[in-house]
Amino acid sequence: MLKTQIKSYKHDGSSHRLWSNTNFLKEDDEFYYLAATRAKVIEHDGREWRAPEGSIYILSKKHFYNIIVMFISDKIIEYYVNIASPTLRTSLNTFQFIDYDLDLKKDKEGKIRELDWGEYHRYAKDYGYSEELKKVIELTLLEVENVLKKSSFPFDDQQNYKMYDNYLKQINDKYYYRHRGE
Repeated sequence: MLKTQIKSYKHDGSSHRLWSNTNFLKEDDEFYYLAATRAKVIEHDGREWRAPEGSIYILSKKHFYNIIVMFISDKIIEYYVNIASPTLRTSLNTFQFIDYDLDLKKDKEGKIRELDWGEYHRYAKDYGYSEELKKVIELTLLEVENVLKKSSFPFDDQQNYKMYDNYLKQINDKYYYRHRGE
């Protein structure tokens, strides 16, 4: 399985966050799909931490968002949506996007919250987001929120559980065969 990393940047090109220890699962015309059991996250200031749960990263190639599907337990799933530029695959194992600091979160009770409006407005001013870019960002937030409420693709719990279970089988099979000496 191909080891990958995800890099996010601010609008001015400065580093924002890096996710490592992720694995490439697949891609289609719309998305890249990556997964991790506990991704290592490095902040722009060098602080490091590990994601406490397993996740699938659904990175849009065409739209201004990406999704972290967080598997809190066998029966609890949460979604974190970054409103961000379309993701570019800049090398075989590196994926990049610009984070626009406006986010959505759907928690285990199904409650959806809009996050970080203050940060978004501050960075929009500091980095001089164009009116056209702000319109795209804010419309994307509303559109994604509506899809999230319906729990339709790519926010389909069953489909995402299945993808994550297949990932776990792949990494467990590799672990099993490696330790059997085959």
